[in-house]
Amino acid sequence: MQISVLQALLLGLFAFLIGTSLFPLGWLSQNIMNKPLITSAIIGLIMGDVKTAILVGVPIQAVNIGQMAIGGVSTLPRIDTSLWFALPIMLATGNKDVETLFTETLAICYAFVPVNDILGTVGNMVKVAILHKQDDMIEKGHISDMWWFPIFGHIWTFVQNFVIVVIFCLVGSNVVMAIVNAIPPQVNKIMSTFTGLLPAIGFMVLMVTLIHSPLQWIYFLFGFILAAGLGWSTVAITIVGCVVGYLVFQFTPSKQALAVEEDDD
Repeated sequence: MQISVLQALLLGLFAFLIGTSLFPLGWLSQNIMNKPLITSAIIGLIMGDVKTAILVGVPIQAVNIGQMAIGGVSTLPRIDTSLWFALPIMLATGNKDVETLFTETLAICYAFVPVNDILGTVGNMVKVAILHKQDDMIEKGHISDMWWFPIFGHIWTFVQNFVIVVIFCLVGSNVVMAIVNAIPPQVNKIMSTFTGLLPAIGFMVLMVTLIHSPLQWIYFLFGFILAAGLGWSTVAITIVGCVVGYLVFQFTPSKQALAVEEDDD
């Protein structure tokens, strides 16, 4: 199966629109649309295999579920651009094995992380220079001449997202995999091992921010037993979790009420 020109253009277009917050509701929609699971669903619609794309997107979402920016530095490598051509290329191979698709997709994504980081850094430097020029023009009162500044930022995102995604989708898996295979075997082996651990790392990063007392680990252990030991589905565990959360909320006295009682004493 070959990625058609129309499919490549659509993939590049969505990568560009999501990267520039041009969807309705601006940043809010971008924060939702750029999630790997949503991205995978859109890729599946364009490639005509939504089921397989979502099945691959679920573990990729698990990898990035705990991703956050601390001091401007992301806790996990950014794959928001490379995913738009890595997953379509793997879907085009016709392979239906989800584990293989997941591993190969992440291998391609992480192989192109340095390129994405370099383009992002250069783009930010250029945009900062343009912003300084914009401030200078504001001080001089040339406000009417500044209409092109916001457009320039979109032009850089267009090159970084649309152009790159379209090119890699059209060159096909042979060229992309040749680039990935050019990486030393030792590095590929390390990346494969690290890829298998990434979902657990993503969940751990998320839990570190959510769990504030040792007692809360009991809820996590309870859910793990239901899933791994008893084979409960995610929907059933979610329902049980909502019920437990509601009961805890109802029967746990608030800090304000405890403070009033202490004052009365």
